[in-house]
Amino acid sequence: MVNLGQLAWLCPLTRSCPLPLGVSLGTLGAIPVAALDPNITTLAEIPQPPIMGNVDPSKIDEIRRTVYVGNLNSQTTTADQLLEFFKQVGEVKFVRMAGDETQPTRFAFVEFADQNSVPRALAFNGVMFGDRPLKINHSNNAIVKPPEMTPQAAAKELEEVMKRVREAQSFISAAIEPGRYIMFIT
Repeated sequence: MVNLGQLAWLCPLTRSCPLPLGVSLGTLGAIPVAALDPNITTLAEIPQPPIMGNVDPSKIDEIRRTVYVGNLNSQTTTADQLLEFFKQVGEVKFVRMAGDETQPTRFAFVEFADQNSVPRALAFNGVMFGDRPLKINHSNNAIVKPPEMTPQAAAKELEEVMKRVREAQSFISAAIEPGRYIMFIT
């Protein structure tokens, strides 16, 4: 099987493509035919669960576009694999792996671009993904995403980080060969 690589805990997806060569559906699990039909927007008119607790109204749409995916093998399941797997039912915006990596089972949240993909994703409930059946439900919360940065803020942060790197290099050099290097802090 192709090594899809490790991603950080949050993976945005901006393009759409089929499974990479070498990754077969047989490896990941059987897919219900209903889940692959792009004309199906609701499977038996699956109702949306009520929003629980005090939820920010601006997050309701994100919650409605997100599914919980449980019973994932911690040792073999990657965010990349989930991205590839769920792109078959709709455009995936984000995947967030969650749970303790040292435990045998983890879970994830998958956010789609539109709510019509959620019923098709729910059809995967019970489908084998590797060596385990997936547990897929509506999500009760939105994926926590890192704040977006303006190019100016990113440049400033990079400049501050590089300053700390130069300071650290100066300290290391002075520790290795005392008296030879003069510390310059800019």
